Amino acid sequence: MAITIGLDFGTHQTKICIENSDTPSHKTYEFYEWEDGVYALPSIIQINKNHTLRYGSIDLESCLISHKRKIVANPGELTLPVPPVKPDIPVVNEPKMPPQPVYTFVTDGGMTMTIPYKDLYGIEHPLPQKKGKSNPMKIWYKKCQKLKLDYEKRMRKWVHMNGTRLGLPMPVEPVYPPKPAEIDLASAIPESINPLLIASNEQKDEYQSWLNQCTLLKKQYNRAVERRNQQISQYKKDIKIWESECERIKRNYAHRKKQYEDSLVEYPMIYRYFKQATFSAYLWDYEIKHEDLTVLYLAYIIFRLEERFGMDFSIQMGIPASKATFNRLKILACGYLIQAIRLVEDIFQNDFEKFLATPYEELLSKIPKYEYSEDLKMQYGLIILPEAYAALRSLTTNSRIPRGMSIMLDIGGGTTDISFFVIEDNGEPHIYHFESIAKGLNFFLEYEDRHRFRTIDFSQDKKLEDVPRKVFKKAFNEFKGNIDTIIRNLTDFLHKDTISRGFIKSAFSDALQNRPIIYTGGGCYDNRMRMPILDFSDVKYIDKKILRIPNVVEENRITIPYSLMATAFGLSVQRLNDEIEVSKKEDLFAKYKNVNKQHSRWIAHREHGMYED
Repeated sequence: MAITIGLDFGTHQTKICIENSDTPSHKTYEFYEWEDGVYALPSIIQINKNHTLRYGSIDLESCLISHKRKIVANPGELTLPVPPVKPDIPVVNEPKMPPQPVYTFVTDGGMTMTIPYKDLYGIEHPLPQKKGKSNPMKIWYKKCQKLKLDYEKRMRKWVHMNGTRLGLPMPVEPVYPPKPAEIDLASAIPESINPLLIASNEQKDEYQSWLNQCTLLKKQYNRAVERRNQQISQYKKDIKIWESECERIKRNYAHRKKQYEDSLVEYPMIYRYFKQATFSAYLWDYEIKHEDLTVLYLAYIIFRLEERFGMDFSIQMGIPASKATFNRLKILACGYLIQAIRLVEDIFQNDFEKFLATPYEELLSKIPKYEYSEDLKMQYGLIILPEAYAALRSLTTNSRIPRGMSIMLDIGGGTTDISFFVIEDNGEPHIYHFESIAKGLNFFLEYEDRHRFRTIDFSQDKKLEDVPRKVFKKAFNEFKGNIDTIIRNLTDFLHKDTISRGFIKSAFSDALQNRPIIYTGGGCYDNRMRMPILDFSDVKYIDKKILRIPNVVEENRITIPYSLMATAFGLSVQRLNDEIEVSKKEDLFAKYKNVNKQHSRWIAHREHGMYED
């Protein structure tokens, strides 16, 4: 019996499509029915009160309530750093200035008088002059200037008239009056000024020396005040740093205390999202490792499949991966599947009842050692494909997608997988880019709590409809912004590439107008999630009509939306290997290089809708 299992191991639920190619010309497809009318197995593991495991559903009556998170160490008592020691700040007193020098003299009347030097004329008081007294030096200077200007004027006139040729006498230089003698200072002083109040040079020097002493003392005082202020300022800074450090330590302590207290809280032992944590950066802070839960969940699926098909089937499983991460994650996924198969076949000898009756502590200890090799992969018949590729393959296997460039978004519980592809002449997709981002349905469900430390109670099954409108809008804007960036980077590169090959600027933009953007996956059942992205505005949603799966077993009984089953169907279409042919984006328009211009235009129009006119 040629059976291929398409295993869509999802973050929220797992779907299986089975391809039976016993008759190659008449292959049949069947969606695995977990229970009567149930075609999706919730990705849930519950630990029962007797420590056995329950898969795919929750029963709080039988659920074990216990410590779920890793036990965090008790942070103990809060210890704060010692406050900085207050420095010995000196008291700086105002300086005692030396006495100002004074002048003592006896008046004509025999009276002794004492006045400060600063009140003497010539120190801080200028000497006044007699009223109406002219300055002989100024008068002499003005006369000299007048004689000089008059001579220069006559000289210019003589030159202008060419006095030498006309025999005119040359002007004679003026005779300047003698310079007057220096003015007697005392004669210029009004008679009302007592000559004894005019400072001598010795008094001026003594007063200046006193000023210099005062200035020096003030400078020394100011420097002492500055040093004291610097000590005070530094102490205030040290106090502020200490207070800030205390606040930081208090915050960290409160956080660690909360972690410790939360780790002691007993929750229903129910686990979800272990698949997302295994293949992406989802925060996992629970006592049981997410990869162990993944192996135990896959083992349950292997048991179910082998109960029906024996061991004669191959498994093709999808993983959320981009072109850059696929090879690394493919090895991990294969290793986990090998562990699950060995747990079923080697450890439990296909005894399903014994497996279900074994306490989880013993199950964890029995999980085989992780191993991977190409030989083991081939021995167990394992194929690992990117979920983006699998969803795309389901769409293009039987349905009609218009020629040209298209985008597919597979929105899952933990990730969103993006495929950029071109449908060629034979109707097959040619992939030029695929990528996976760690934002899916969970990003919306946990958006309000994304910045807070919390332990999720997985017994509460939150729906997208439960997210408040404002929260949904904020989450969607951030989510769509990530998608926009990825697609814009791709289309901007291709736009520049077409221009470099001789196409006009608008050719590529015109070709993208109203191109298909195809939504699939459980995260897009809400029509608010299905929006145009940039120029990809022809929104399509995978349904039964678009998918067109041939020869579906008991198709009339299937009620699950085909958008949820598309990836499982794409995974079930048998492949011989998991080498995915993904061309470089540089290759998309490479064929138009060095091709006859008219022929090149015709091919570009026929294949991509690129116009040159």
